Amino acid sequence: MKNKPFLILIICLSVLGTLAAQNQNARFGITAKANWLDNLTPLDGVNLFDADNFSETTGGIELGFFKNLNKFINVGIPFRLGTADVRETGVPDLFKSRMNLSADLVGQIGYFAKDYFITPYLTAGVGYQLETFTSLNNHGAAFPVGVGLNIRLFRHIYLQAQSEYRFTTLENREQIVYGAGLMFALNGTPAEPEVVDADGDGIPDAEDDCPLLAGTMALKGCPDADGDQVADKDDACPAEAGLAKFGGCPDTDGDGVMDKEDECPQEVGTIELKGCPVKDGDNDGIPDGEDKCPAEAGPASNGGCPVKDGDNDGVPDGEDRCPNEAGPVSNGGCPVPVVVDSDNDGVPDGDDKCPNSAGTVANNGCPEITVEDKEILNLAVSNIEFQSARATLKITSNAILDQIVGLMKKYPDYNLSINGHTDSVGSSETNQKLSERRAKSCYDYLVRKGISGSRMNYVGYGETQPIADNRYKDGREKNRRVEFNLYLK
Repeated sequence: MKNKPFLILIICLSVLGTLAAQNQNARFGITAKANWLDNLTPLDGVNLFDADNFSETTGGIELGFFKNLNKFINVGIPFRLGTADVRETGVPDLFKSRMNLSADLVGQIGYFAKDYFITPYLTAGVGYQLETFTSLNNHGAAFPVGVGLNIRLFRHIYLQAQSEYRFTTLENREQIVYGAGLMFALNGTPAEPEVVDADGDGIPDAEDDCPLLAGTMALKGCPDADGDQVADKDDACPAEAGLAKFGGCPDTDGDGVMDKEDECPQEVGTIELKGCPVKDGDNDGIPDGEDKCPAEAGPASNGGCPVKDGDNDGVPDGEDRCPNEAGPVSNGGCPVPVVVDSDNDGVPDGDDKCPNSAGTVANNGCPEITVEDKEILNLAVSNIEFQSARATLKITSNAILDQIVGLMKKYPDYNLSINGHTDSVGSSETNQKLSERRAKSCYDYLVRKGISGSRMNYVGYGETQPIADNRYKDGREKNRRVEFNLYLK
């Protein structure tokens, strides 16, 4: 039925009118945008986000009327006028610039709170599209879907950007439309709902846990007669300031037993003795009833009696292997023999992998490679360059290789591994040999600069260890690399 699109549009406009009549207090808006139309990208099947596609767009304008049904949904009618490069039916390579006129009924779904600076939304709808008035075969129904973004510039003015894909009933007329412009709110922002605060404490009843009693914001609108920050409704002792952990009841002596359960409320005691203190004549923390030496302070491990330690090294004589010579607990109370640490880095020579170079305990006595020096090794990956398809170093690579020479001299206890890699262009056998030759070229350069070959090794991995996608040029460039790694002997 040729008039079916018109019938659909009339029905949708009727629905919009009904919705508007039911939401007279909602916000209205007018949009004005510049559009860019692209009919060729959907036909060619290329990447929608390819920057080259924007050369295929043509210009247009759009005016729209929108109604805000609620903070989540807008409905509107945008009108568009522009030109589009279209492919003539039956002639694949013939393109013609034609007028493009459309009217849609669309809905927008998003979060449109007035105090949000940026509000993204989804849009979809149904519409009518016309190319020329001279032929009835150049019009039909359209079904737009897309995404958009509103950015509040002023109280009633928003910057709007939108991109949509238009499905149509016309052959070869699917379309991508990009738009940017302004939205003007005709009715301002909706009136704030009346706030009810029955007790007049400044907290709306909807958020007030005690809506009929004036209270504080900290206690969600509830009163606190004793000022202990425990609401009266939750306070077991509402007339006495106390602690929240005791339901608002006090603990005068601070011994962890609330006063109403404390048999000695003015003396610090224990929970086990219902708040009363423990008798401990020698103050060694062991109650007299359990202390084997109640008049002499001693540890619990010795029954409250003092520990005999003739050499005062902290190891009791009964456990001290050298009771007359002071020594650490770790050595059974005996003196520790002198430890030789030639480089004074805290790692004994017997355990130090680099006994003549001060290092760290975590690195077994060897010096840690600094972040700056690690960055030199990382930079070498992208700065070592060779003649195309050859293992000959470019002169531009000398600078970074000279820096690696400096690192080898700075860290004499470290060895260097040189690993060559290629992309996947060419045969795997050729790439394997090329990676080995390139790694050896770097090795030979360092030897010529005075670095001993015994401190270095080189190996080629060909195309077996890519770090990027070989399908793309930048990926292949990253895969063609030489990596340098310092490691301990």
